[in-house]
Amino acid sequence: MPSIHEIFTAHSEDPQKLIEVLCVDTAENRVPEEYKNEYEGERTRRLHSVGTREIKTIKLVDDNGKETGQTKTIYPSKLVYPYPQKIVRTATHFLFGGKMTVSAEENDDALNEFARVWDKDLKMQTNLKRLARICMTETKAALLFYPQPIRDETSSTKKTKYLKLRVAVLDNESGEFYPHFDDYGDMDAFIRKFQVVDIEGKNTEKAQIYTKDQIITIVNDSGWNHEKSEKNLFGKIPVVYVEQDLPEWEAVASLIDDYEMRISRLADTNDYFAEPLLKIFGNVRKAPGKEEVGKVIEFEMKADLDGKISHGDAEYATWDHTPESIKLEMDEVKEGIFSMTSTPDLSFNNVKGVNVTSGKALEFMFMDAIMKREEKGEIFYDALKRAISVVVAGISGYTTVKLDGKLNADEIDVEFTDQLPDDMLDTIDSLVAATGGKPILSQETAAGLSPFTKDPKEEIERLKAEQVVPNESFQI
Repeated sequence: MPSIHEIFTAHSEDPQKLIEVLCVDTAENRVPEEYKNEYEGERTRRLHSVGTREIKTIKLVDDNGKETGQTKTIYPSKLVYPYPQKIVRTATHFLFGGKMTVSAEENDDALNEFARVWDKDLKMQTNLKRLARICMTETKAALLFYPQPIRDETSSTKKTKYLKLRVAVLDNESGEFYPHFDDYGDMDAFIRKFQVVDIEGKNTEKAQIYTKDQIITIVNDSGWNHEKSEKNLFGKIPVVYVEQDLPEWEAVASLIDDYEMRISRLADTNDYFAEPLLKIFGNVRKAPGKEEVGKVIEFEMKADLDGKISHGDAEYATWDHTPESIKLEMDEVKEGIFSMTSTPDLSFNNVKGVNVTSGKALEFMFMDAIMKREEKGEIFYDALKRAISVVVAGISGYTTVKLDGKLNADEIDVEFTDQLPDDMLDTIDSLVAATGGKPILSQETAAGLSPFTKDPKEEIERLKAEQVVPNESFQI
């Protein structure tokens, strides 16, 4: 694969050709729009999806079987279960849903500035969730970092200053975007094509090419033409790009189709049998009207030669129950959807009878989801490290230049706590056992851990006072 330098050299005078060469997807047959539509509830991507059920028109006949010339349209049920959203949402929150902490070997002013920019300005936890959700849905996504400029009108040179860093999450709706990798698998360029609207409401197509040295803007105004080039003060491509081969639910797509098709057919059957059918045996003297309350059917009475009286009868034809095989199939398919995507089924009916007293036992219950989180981390943990590196470069190059050289991206860690609830009793029991039954916390530390304590030292003083002078208000 030619390097970005070779591509620029070959097509420097032909912006359109340059864009064509760089706008090549890394995966064949990728259709992000179809994936997103399916995520949002459309079911037409496969032949056997429930959304492909056809509306039928039948000709009506009279009691003699003769066509009346009238028709009736039958609309089949198309029940959609949001399993793709459930699968993606759970995986996203297992990755980036816990409490976010920023740390480094040295807790100094430089780290505090990074933590402020990361959390307050960029809202990175929210944007990392969006990045993961879009990637798992559309199979590719990107974070694009850029500075927000502010012009210093008091300066005689009118030099541009930068207020803060910003970040945009790129998806299929925001425009096309493609990375370019060199022979070693490193991204040496990134291009995005997008639409901009001017103050007059006119749409203009633009493309931006990012390299570690410059940002090139090309505009499509009756043909692609170079608009401007800027120095890239990040010193690296300010993009975090992630991708995966298929949508997160693709492995169970056929099971989802089967479940939704089965439940839709069952709904049609229930609609058909919802109103009971009255079966009448013999001649009726008087049949009740459909609006009549307290319906009564009168039958003709007949006597045979021996004087024995006989008459007709009526009963309702009802569908008593769903065949057990259908229920078994639906239960197995639902179980397969959750288990094959390592998604915990935390519906009320599933957890109402669970009695978990140990944090370790709870962890074992979620072991499959935890292993999936580590597997997805092969994509997103590397993206997290690159995001840290880009933000450090942006702070040093644009917003707080005085920190250049004082921030080391390799020494900064951003972690997310586990989504599982903490079992403090289990932890304390383990620590007490490890110390041979000796105390492991001071009273002040224990008081500080209480959610009801505002000032641990003051709380300790109150406890001491209560031990010395009993509270007489509690005496009987």
